[in-house]
Amino acid sequence: MATLTLLLTAMTLVSASPRPTDTPPILPGSSISLNALCGAYNGSATCTNSGFGNCCSQFGYCGSSTVHCGDGCQTNYGTCGIPPTYSWNNLGCYSDNTNARTLNTSILVHGNTVEKCQAACSGAGFTFAGVEYGSQCFCGTGILNGGAPVTTEGACNTPCAGDASEVCGGSNTLSLYSLVPVWQSIGCYSDTTLRRTLAVSYNVAGNSVERCTAACEDGGYEYAGMEFGTQCFCGNSIDNGATLSAACGTQCPGNIAETCGGPNALSIYQLFGN
Repeated sequence: MATLTLLLTAMTLVSASPRPTDTPPILPGSSISLNALCGAYNGSATCTNSGFGNCCSQFGYCGSSTVHCGDGCQTNYGTCGIPPTYSWNNLGCYSDNTNARTLNTSILVHGNTVEKCQAACSGAGFTFAGVEYGSQCFCGTGILNGGAPVTTEGACNTPCAGDASEVCGGSNTLSLYSLVPVWQSIGCYSDTTLRRTLAVSYNVAGNSVERCTAACEDGGYEYAGMEFGTQCFCGNSIDNGATLSAACGTQCPGNIAETCGGPNALSIYQLFGN
């Protein structure tokens, strides 16, 4: 009888225990990740503005690589999608102070070079990179603590530890770089003379991808398109139901190694990060 009572008690406890499927879902967190962990089942923090990269991978880690931003990326805990291409702008030699850093995050980079430090900073979600005293790499999202250009000749003259042909700052000085937007190809699109895909036409002598995109950027436009070699169009939206096309194959007169659309077809570029 005692055995039966114990068995019935155990069954009651088991049946009263919540099943895994009864656990309420974890809602997207409003807190920013402090340790590169993120997502529904890994602390519920978001990667946006975390400094580790803005994408939350399917495994719950912040980053900005295709592994983090591609398949399985958790859209409720950061941004997703393969990051656009950016380039680095050389800002020159800047002051730094060991007690009040111009860039507030230090990253250990073995065999430090300008490119390695830039890659480490962009991979962690930062928009500024600075190399100092040959071996040091600093990152940030802004210039802090009164950091300013240094005009003294030779202030930034220390060779990089990983490439002596490059300069990696100096003593209390940074060789400073920032990410800048660039034009990125988004494909070949249809166009017609009566219903233009991009609304504004520019006359560009010796048309090329670089010359057309430069004209559009100077005009304040987000999109640039080259058509039938010599034509350049700009706009802030892709209009009139344009669709992807396979008709882009005309060489640019200003650079025959490039393609400038085709008959009734635009090679379209978009300015990312502007």
